[in-house]
Amino acid sequence: MATQGFSNDKSNQQSNVKCETLEKGPKRKYTRKSKTDEKAKAMIDQMINEQTSEQIIEPTNRQIIEEKYDQRIHDLIDSEGELETRISNYQLAYRLEKNIDDNIFLEMMQPLAE
Repeated sequence: MATQGFSNDKSNQQSNVKCETLEKGPKRKYTRKSKTDEKAKAMIDQMINEQTSEQIIEPTNRQIIEEKYDQRIHDLIDSEGELETRISNYQLAYRLEKNIDDNIFLEMMQPLAE
């Protein structure tokens, strides 16, 4: 009997519970642009333009420095004079040619350090 009373109480409790489902209404779409969005977009565009202009300028600087080094190496190899002078010029040209990438990098970074 005790088990019947317990099951009756449980069924009464379940029937007293109401279930309601809430429906979501349509969300409002915002089409208005704020001024801060326009300012942020303008700043981003400006930064992108600056980066692209720097990327265009950088290769030309590198080309100028490479041409300068190539000319210097060529002058050292074609130099005239005594045998000792020519040998030392060949050695210097060899060292310049061997370390040309490092030297160009250092020359390109030098204006940034100043």
